[in-house]
Amino acid sequence: MTSDKNRKGQTLGLLSMAVMLGLGTLPARAEEEAALPDETEVISITGSRVAGRTAADSAAPIDIFDGVDIRGHSNSDLGEVVRKLVPSFNVPTQPISDGSSFVRPATLRGLPPDQTLVLVNGKRFHRSALVQLSGGSLAQGAQGPDISNIPSIALKRMEVLRDGASAQYGSDAIAGVINFVLRTDSDGLETMAQYGSTQEGDGDEWKVAANLGAALTEAGFINISAEITQRDETSRGVQRPDAQSYIDQGISGVPDPAMIWGTPSAKAKRLFWNAGLDLNATDQLYLFGNYSEATSEGSFYYRNRDRDFFTDIPLDGGGTFNFLQWFPGGFTPRFGSDNYDFSQVVGLKGSLDALAEDLSFDLSGSFGRDRIEYFMHNTINPSLGPDSPVSFLPGTLQQTEKNLNADFVYPIGRLNLAFGAEYRDETYEIIAGDKASWEIGPYSYLGIGSNGFPGFDPDQTGEWTRSNYAAYLDMEWDLTDQLMLGLAGRFEDFSDFGDTTNGKFSIRYNATDDLVLRGTVSTGFRAPTPGQSHTINVATTFIGDDPTPVAVGTIPPTNPIAQFFGGKALKPEESDNISVGLGWPLTSDLTATLDLYRIEVQDRVAMSGSIDIDDATRVQLVAAGIPRADDFGQIRFFTNSFDTRTQGIDLVVNYLLSSSLGDTVINLGANYNKTEVTDIKDSTIIDADRKADIENLLPKTRVNLNLTHSIDDLKFDLGLRYYGKWKNATDQQYQTYGAELIADASATWYAMEGLALTAGVENLFDNYPDKFQYGEGTGQVYPANSAVGTDGLRWFFKANYHF
Repeated sequence: MTSDKNRKGQTLGLLSMAVMLGLGTLPARAEEEAALPDETEVISITGSRVAGRTAADSAAPIDIFDGVDIRGHSNSDLGEVVRKLVPSFNVPTQPISDGSSFVRPATLRGLPPDQTLVLVNGKRFHRSALVQLSGGSLAQGAQGPDISNIPSIALKRMEVLRDGASAQYGSDAIAGVINFVLRTDSDGLETMAQYGSTQEGDGDEWKVAANLGAALTEAGFINISAEITQRDETSRGVQRPDAQSYIDQGISGVPDPAMIWGTPSAKAKRLFWNAGLDLNATDQLYLFGNYSEATSEGSFYYRNRDRDFFTDIPLDGGGTFNFLQWFPGGFTPRFGSDNYDFSQVVGLKGSLDALAEDLSFDLSGSFGRDRIEYFMHNTINPSLGPDSPVSFLPGTLQQTEKNLNADFVYPIGRLNLAFGAEYRDETYEIIAGDKASWEIGPYSYLGIGSNGFPGFDPDQTGEWTRSNYAAYLDMEWDLTDQLMLGLAGRFEDFSDFGDTTNGKFSIRYNATDDLVLRGTVSTGFRAPTPGQSHTINVATTFIGDDPTPVAVGTIPPTNPIAQFFGGKALKPEESDNISVGLGWPLTSDLTATLDLYRIEVQDRVAMSGSIDIDDATRVQLVAAGIPRADDFGQIRFFTNSFDTRTQGIDLVVNYLLSSSLGDTVINLGANYNKTEVTDIKDSTIIDADRKADIENLLPKTRVNLNLTHSIDDLKFDLGLRYYGKWKNATDQQYQTYGAELIADASATWYAMEGLALTAGVENLFDNYPDKFQYGEGTGQVYPANSAVGTDGLRWFFKANYHF
């Protein structure tokens, strides 16, 4: 470990380099000039279907971040970038959390990942194949999109609608909507290369990316973005006491550290494309999509020498075998995934003036697929004894979605009428792992399947499909220049649980030239996914000091074992959303908005707690003829188990200050968010720890302050992120973590036309969250679900060049 004295010296040195890099007087800032939007372009913002409606004209709070804001951050994971821009958005690190370590669960306004709708170019982006069986109490059980598959260099802007919008867009839009708009540059090539590492000397990370725009004759464009990234894992734990005792005894082969608490290793290749072709003066054919490959790997819990499977196994030919012959110091399974993500959207939009003047249409079809192939090594299937391999392929998860959309907009005087229909089909699939990963061998009393994550066996596999039809009507009426009213309604019919109807009313009033009043009232819903209804998983774990492994089964709620404990078919989550806000365009350079909101969600879908199956219960299950009752020591399942109320305040201030010393842009975003569990259907499903974490696991107060100062050919960026206090529950022991302030700083030198060089430091003061009080036995130092990162200071160098 680096001493505190050396850390401070290195920090000052890196900051000095960042400042010194900016010295000089050279040509203009090509990166910003190339990225500035065309002021004559007419756009439709998220949350409104009125052409040319701006965020300032909206009845709901909308944040718009341009590509320069997004690409200015060094993170290769887009979720980290969004967290630095939107204070109510959070994406924690998840060490040793199965697939949640690789597909990190993001939350908006403290609600689960699948209660935020993600769009790309205004079209629904498909879900990840991962159902968050881990992921912490806020996200456990969710199945949302994986936005890490989107490279930041592909984005023209990002729009964040902080309001319920199910009546406008359908399922999932309870917390809000995030729309990623792709670049449409039709000429030029932008390239980027970056390298960085942490203060501790691990977690080396590099990224190269490029964006190419080209014209398709004089009537169209194609824009292609590519990104390749690689990041080494970090380790912020200490040696476990049991592993250290083996080392002290002189036992060889003990891993050091025995468990790795930190950011997993990751490498990825990402590709996005966006194209449009004008067929005539009004109609355009468009297509966009993506393909990405990502591999991530991390560690599981350490298996020490006292575990049951480290016993002598009598062999048929005489003699004995002990897994200590392979792993004399115990072992730590390594778990990883290969993730493949693909989507394609094709559409035609234009005018139907022949039918009615100003009537426009947008017809589109889309296909999206996310596939996760798991792998493991440095582990065993104990039931196979000496015939066990040490590497396994436990199986594959796959999510496939197809959409057909027909959208129409018809302005009639001051009334804008939008209407349309949608057909959606989604399929969740579990594919069996290799035989050795799930096989029950002759020594099953030692545990079955690949230890740590048993493979999916043929009985657990399957393909489940759900389809739905929807129709909507969305109206906005500018009664006067001061008053706008909005009304939206949506009907959806699902093949598995029936239909639902939702509505939204909005109002915006210009009280004065400098004061805008706005508000919305809406109902919403989120349909449980086929993955939540049918996912099956078995993991082996150890309870307390008992060396006997326990098989924990995650089973469908309609499984006879789950029904024995009260499981039922899932039904949709329903919500009621109210927001009121104020907007002050105080000057042309200073604007502020303040919005209050309340979101009530009924029948939230969540994972139950682990339910013990003791010997007496097992006898009852077997007597009732329930299959596979002997397979599990514990089970859990999805259920509509509780209701919540989320209330909060958003403050956004933007200020542009120009002087002879340069231009300074100040962006302040603050969020206060509080969630209460208002009703629990069954306390055996949602226990005291889960309730406490849902209410307290995130800081209630978040503030982001970003300052950018430009003078001549220099640009300096300073970002301050404040996290309020938060609380974590562990076996009904509650630990409060203190507030933290994280600072990021960078300097950019525009060295020549088209070339920008940047040096920066993230987490400038090398801050960490408070230490976790209950992790001594596992070597864990920092909380696993911390909203504040646990890697410490990270430095980076970046070069951008525009051809």
